[in-house]
Amino acid sequence: MEDIMENKAIFTSVVRVKGNNKYKVVPVRSSEEVDKSLWIEISKVLSRIYVSVPIKLGSIICKNVLNTGIDIISSRNIDKA
Repeated sequence: MEDIMENKAIFTSVVRVKGNNKYKVVPVRSSEEVDKSLWIEISKVLSRIYVSVPIKLGSIICKNVLNTGIDIISSRNIDKA
């Protein structure tokens, strides 16, 4: 019998950045574990997003992604350059 928790994990990806010549993307992660069956759809949502600098560690990049109640948050600080 398959354990339900095996199908969930923290989702990680990158989102494109506007306004910084050194960094073109910022690493992001989900605020909670996400069902792996949603990862492709979340990736499609994030592929359409650009974020402007400055970006602070822990900033919400996408709130309530796919109405899951889970936020996508920044994993890095990026300042204006």
